[in-house]
Amino acid sequence: MILVGQYDSPVTRRVAVALNHYGIPFTRDTRSIFGEAAAVGKISPLTRIPALVLDDGEVLIDSAAILDHLDEQAGDRALCPPAGPARRRVLQMTALAQGTLEKVAAVVYERHFHQGSSQSAEWLTRCLGQARAGLDELARRLGAPYACGAELSHADVMITTLVWYMQDRMDEVLSPNAHAALLALAAHCETLPAFRAAAISDFEKMPKG
Repeated sequence: MILVGQYDSPVTRRVAVALNHYGIPFTRDTRSIFGEAAAVGKISPLTRIPALVLDDGEVLIDSAAILDHLDEQAGDRALCPPAGPARRRVLQMTALAQGTLEKVAAVVYERHFHQGSSQSAEWLTRCLGQARAGLDELARRLGAPYACGAELSHADVMITTLVWYMQDRMDEVLSPNAHAALLALAAHCETLPAFRAAAISDFEKMPKG
C-alpha cells in the first residue's frame, strides 16, 4: 500500500496512525498538493489527500472511506466498535473533531492565501466561533481514559491530530483551561507507538505566513 499525503494534514496522519496501529505495512508518497499538484492529481482526481493506493492499484480517497476499508481488514482490532451505541459514540466524536478541524483549516487557509484587507473578517469570526464551539463540545463529551471510554478509538486519533494542527497553526481558541482534558488526551496519545511512527518531519510542514 502507498499512503499519499504529508503528515501536516491531520486527516492524512490519522490514516497513518491507523495503519501503524493495525500493523499494516505501507510506503509513502509525500509529494505536496501545492508544489506538485499535477502529480498528485493523477492519483487523486480531486487533488486531495489522503489517498491510499492498494496493492492491486485501486485508489481510495477520503480519510473516512479509507479507514472504513482498513477497519474491515483489522476485524476485531478495529478502532471503532462494530455496531450499536458504542459505534455511534465513536463516529459522532470523530465527526465532531473532524468538523472542528475543517473550521480551523478554513481559518488557516484564509490567513495564508489572503492578506490584510483581502481577508474576510466576518468569515474568520464565524469559523473561529465554530471551532471554539466544537472544542467546547468535545471537552463536554470526553470520556476517560480515552475519548469514548476504556479503549483507544478513531475519535482519539482525530482529536490528537486536531490538537497538534491547532498548536502548530492556529491555537487562539484552544484554551489551556477549558480544553485541558483534550490537551492531556492528545499529549498521552502522542506517546503511543502508532503516533510516534507517524511523526511529522520538518519538510512536511506547510509554510507559515
